Amino acid sequence: MKKIKKINSISTKLGLLFSGIFVVLLLILGFILYGVFINIFGDYVKQDLLVRGNNHAKVLEGQFNEATIEHVIRMEIGATTKVLITNPNQSVIGSSVPLDEDMKNHLLPKGKLLKKGLLLESDWKHHDYIISVSPIGKNEGYVYMYYPSYIIREIVVVLNLLILIASLGVVLLAFGFIGILSKRLTKPLLIMKDATNRMSLGRYQQEIPVKGDDEIAQLGRTIQSLGEQLQYFEDSRNDFLAGVSHELRTPLTYIKGYSDILMKGMYQSSEEQKQYLQIINNEAKRISILVNDLFEMSKLQVNEFILDCEYSNINQIIEKVITNLKPEIWKKGIKINSNLHEIPLIRIDPKRMEQVLYNLVENAMKYTQQGEILISSYKEKGFIKLKVKDTGIGIPKSELTKIFDRFYRVEHSRARMTGGTGLGLYVVKQIVKAHEGEITVESQENEGSTFTITLKI
Repeated sequence: MKKIKKINSISTKLGLLFSGIFVVLLLILGFILYGVFINIFGDYVKQDLLVRGNNHAKVLEGQFNEATIEHVIRMEIGATTKVLITNPNQSVIGSSVPLDEDMKNHLLPKGKLLKKGLLLESDWKHHDYIISVSPIGKNEGYVYMYYPSYIIREIVVVLNLLILIASLGVVLLAFGFIGILSKRLTKPLLIMKDATNRMSLGRYQQEIPVKGDDEIAQLGRTIQSLGEQLQYFEDSRNDFLAGVSHELRTPLTYIKGYSDILMKGMYQSSEEQKQYLQIINNEAKRISILVNDLFEMSKLQVNEFILDCEYSNINQIIEKVITNLKPEIWKKGIKINSNLHEIPLIRIDPKRMEQVLYNLVENAMKYTQQGEILISSYKEKGFIKLKVKDTGIGIPKSELTKIFDRFYRVEHSRARMTGGTGLGLYVVKQIVKAHEGEITVESQENEGSTFTITLKI
């Protein structure tokens, strides 16, 4: 099993792939260089042989006598090349070596005339010699030059051996370097694989050591960031489920308890009965708010959040929200005021924008014990600005960047006190974002908060 895993590992596969490509390229390059070298060397030998034969023929031309013939033969004695001189009838009149069968078989037929030197045999693989012939003067005779083929064959054998040894050395070095490089390349990937395996088991926060800024390093940082986000969402979900279960348990306990009292007639007056019914009604509202927030979030999650836009007067929407919430706000002993400037009609979904303002004003109302809530609207540099300002308990500076996150609540005790689920501001931000707008917040603890919505005209 370990051997199979090792073969199937990405480092082994990469090493084999790169090594295979390298070996193929090395073989192709080796064959090309081998062929080029052999052809160049063979051509050099043939050309040199023909030139030497022509030079001897020129020496003998006009001085075709025994002394000159002897001089030419002496020049080739002890040399690699061999020389043979014949008369016009191809009878041998001088030679630097004794004739063998291959030499005799390549003599020109009697009576054949040549105007210039040429190669009679160039196939060094299957014949004993490379042979050239050069005419002396005007049919005075011929100079035959011989180059032993075994020399070329020995050179080729040595060359093959050198190429083989060099290739083996290069291949071994290449395999070593490629193996090291493939392991170094795949090590971060294997670390990421192990990290994702641990993440699949629920251990989301993983530290992935990466260096540089290449694609692998970016992938490692992305996986690490993903794990942190998953951990955050897991913690948020657990907190949310705990909060929702508490929020549901409390009102359901009240509803069940007081409905049992009413069913059994365990009340002493109609006033007490109304009080119990009011408690049941309030708790039912809390459940309704919770369910509505969950419903809105579920639509956002499955991309079913669709805007029905039309040109609307946003000041009218603000006035409607103020009118509807004013009685409840006054009950808390706080004020709600508006500072609305004349602004043009803008293309929005009026119901969704009304939902945004309701959430923001209700949020301000929950956390404001005294003072006022002020809603403003005005035009600024081609944008419409809406502000909801309160004089409430404010938000800690460290929490400002998180309040629009899903399920997030500044304090659990605050959520239990106000019935919050941590979804209201998340829904607000998504609605504003769907309108291609932006929402920001400024806050000071014990001084209040200001939410600002910016919309394009």
